[in-house]
Amino acid sequence: MNWVTQSFQEHTVAWLVVSSVVGGIIATAIRFLFEDVFRPVIGWRREAKQIVHRYTVPLVRSADNLERRINILIRNEKKHWFENDEYFRISTLYQFGELLGWIRIVEREVGFLPFESDKRCREFNERINGIFRALCSHAYFHRRWFSDVDAVDASIIPRLMLSAIGEAMTEAKDKKAVIEFTEFVTAYANNERFRRWFLELETFLRNAHPTDALRWDRLIAAGTNLRALVWFLDPHSTMVRRRNAENQDLLVHDKVRIELAKEMPQILTGGRQKSRWANPHKKIITIYTLVKTRYVALTINRGQKT
Repeated sequence: MNWVTQSFQEHTVAWLVVSSVVGGIIATAIRFLFEDVFRPVIGWRREAKQIVHRYTVPLVRSADNLERRINILIRNEKKHWFENDEYFRISTLYQFGELLGWIRIVEREVGFLPFESDKRCREFNERINGIFRALCSHAYFHRRWFSDVDAVDASIIPRLMLSAIGEAMTEAKDKKAVIEFTEFVTAYANNERFRRWFLELETFLRNAHPTDALRWDRLIAAGTNLRALVWFLDPHSTMVRRRNAENQDLLVHDKVRIELAKEMPQILTGGRQKSRWANPHKKIITIYTLVKTRYVALTINRGQKT
C-alpha cells in the first residue's frame, strides 16, 4: 500500500483527474440505468396492471355469462335451440360479441406496451387469449394426434373474424365500451354488413354437435378457457360464484381432454388458484390468535403467582 500512497502524493492532480473521470462514468451509467431502463419498465408494468384492473369487472361478467351460455348449448344440444329459437340464437351471438368486444378494447390499450414484462400480465395475456386457442388454432388439435389436418382447419373460426366481431361490438363514440343488447339486435336485423361479421361464428355454432366432433370439442374447450379466465380475474369469488369447468366428460377426443387437464388442472379438480391476493387476512388472524393465546397464558400465570 506504500506505493499507492507515494504515487498519490507525487501525482495528486493526475489521480484527481482519473477519479473524476471514473466517477463521472459510474454516475452516467447509474443515471442511464434508472432513467432509460428501470423507470420505463416500472412505468410499463404499472400501466399494464392499471389496464387489467380497469377492465376486470366487464371481462369477468361477460366471460362468466358466455361460459354459462356455452354450458346451456352443450347440455341441451339435442333440442337445437340455437338453430330453432331466434331469441336464443341472437342472445348467444350477443354474448360472444360482448366478450370479444371487451377483449378488443383491452388489446387496443395494451397494443404498445411490453405486456410480457410482468408475470401476472403474462398470465393475463395467456388467459384472455384462451378462447382464441380453443376456437382459432391447433393448440388442442395438434397434427401429432389428428392426422386429418384439413378437417381440423375446417373447424377453425378465423382469428381475424373474431377480432372483427369485437371491433363491430364497440361503441362508435370512444371505442371503450361495448354496445347494449338493444342496439345489437337492431344492427343485426337491419345492417347486412354488421350481420356479415358473425357469419363464421354462427356457422360454427350451428354445426357444434357431437356428430361434428372437432367443433364440439372446440366449443367445450372454449368454455373451459373462459372458466380459467374468470378464476384468474376473480380469485376470491367476489364477483361471481366459483365453479369448476364443466362438460369435460362430453369431449369426444381424449387428447383434447388430456391437454386441457394438463394446462388447467386446478379448475378441473376444484383446487384453488394460487394467488398472492388469496386469503389477505389470514396472517393477521393467525398473529391475533397467537397474541391472544399468549396474553391469556400470561394472565393465568400472574393470577397463580398472586
